[in-house]
Amino acid sequence: MAIEYPPYVSGYGGIPALFKKIKEAAVPTKFTQDFLSTSLGLRSSSFRAMIPLLKKLGFIDQANVPTEAYRSVREASLAGSVMAEQLRAAYKPLFTANEYAYKLEKKELTEKLRIVTGAGEDDANIPNVAGTFLELSKLARWEGATVKPKQKEKDTDRQDQPNQDGGGDGQGRGLGGRLGLSYTINLNLPATTEIEVFNAIFKSLRENLLRES
Repeated sequence: MAIEYPPYVSGYGGIPALFKKIKEAAVPTKFTQDFLSTSLGLRSSSFRAMIPLLKKLGFIDQANVPTEAYRSVREASLAGSVMAEQLRAAYKPLFTANEYAYKLEKKELTEKLRIVTGAGEDDANIPNVAGTFLELSKLARWEGATVKPKQKEKDTDRQDQPNQDGGGDGQGRGLGGRLGLSYTINLNLPATTEIEVFNAIFKSLRENLLRES
């Protein structure tokens, strides 16, 4: 049965230079060999294998178009966390076997990779897998390596909070958290035609009952 290797390149020593150049250059429409050699200035033939590596790591898609992870890894504040996230996905079997694989020395890591992949002791690719993983790990931020999405503002947040005036769910309150009350007033008006009497009654109501507290 053919061995399914995790992402690797034999020239893994060039990985730091690759990501340094990626951060410096503008995001291309497509990440091609021409972009690699001309725009990034990485002309050595050993860098050609970096394009398939970037695909397996999720930084470019199958059409060589840079992904959101590619754009994010260019930002200093996100680069380490994004790299850690992509490595956890690309080397999932390794992290399943050892959650802290990035802390292993190369010898221990190589042995763990042989077990995970089922490769024999004489498999020449496994040391390259280990070397590739270790170089990429140096670019990752493992502690607190979760990329936090932007929090969405909620207009209804305050509705879930008890009102400071002692209310529970805020029902029956007006603007500014005031308690809304309604009044029913029954008046027994005197039998008179003197308009001044009625004016005095309603003036008293307005001043004593209807004014805003």
